[in-house]
Amino acid sequence: MRAKFRVLNPLGISVAVALVLVWQLLVSTQVIRLTYLPSPWAVVLAFGELDGLAENLAHTLLVALVAFVAAMVIGMVLGLAVGLLTPVRTFGLASLDVLRTVPVVALMPVALLIWGPSPQTEIIVATYSAAWPIVVSVSGGVRAIHRQLREVARTLRLGRGEEVAKIVIPATVPSVLVGARLALTTALVIAIVAEMLVNPQGLGWSLVQAQSALQPAQMWAYVIVIGVVSLLANALLVAVVDRFVPGGQKTSRGGL
Repeated sequence: MRAKFRVLNPLGISVAVALVLVWQLLVSTQVIRLTYLPSPWAVVLAFGELDGLAENLAHTLLVALVAFVAAMVIGMVLGLAVGLLTPVRTFGLASLDVLRTVPVVALMPVALLIWGPSPQTEIIVATYSAAWPIVVSVSGGVRAIHRQLREVARTLRLGRGEEVAKIVIPATVPSVLVGARLALTTALVIAIVAEMLVNPQGLGWSLVQAQSALQPAQMWAYVIVIGVVSLLANALLVAVVDRFVPGGQKTSRGGL
């Protein structure tokens, strides 16, 4: 019961509710007179005007999920290579650092020219962006493995493949799960941005359409939907980390 209470964070929810009430009061009393800032009640009513919300939500979630799975596979392989193989670190780490720092938004026009406005383009750019947290977490986790574990592998005369499967991967599970939390939210965010700029589908494109149609209430409704989806995705990964990582509660919530 106490754990659930901490997750719900009543004080934080109270602050959010208070801000919404103040927003409604300021708009209703015309203290704030911004043409495109609707009242919270108008935003609530706009939820009934969102056409194709379920279809758009399903599209965005599917793209984010596929990108997340692909990023996990690519990030695991590349992270293990960086952490285990000295030649990869020596000759490839600088290149990987350069690629990692390139903003993915700058690559979207390139992706659009190569693959066109399609879900494939969304998946590729979202995968590219989401893989880096996995690479960093896994490579760091591999290099942080205690030397005694490696000595155990040598004592048991394990081959390189057996050592990776029985020692390295289990030891890096906490790092993988923490990186996965960042990767999932990154995949979702980049998928929405790609829908705004590259592929006219999903929640991102619906948000842009509401903006172009000068429907601020609908626009804010889409913003809330995106925020709730991101919050639920993050909460799911936090729950997984807390469940499977020793001391996961500190690891999954600290610093980010």
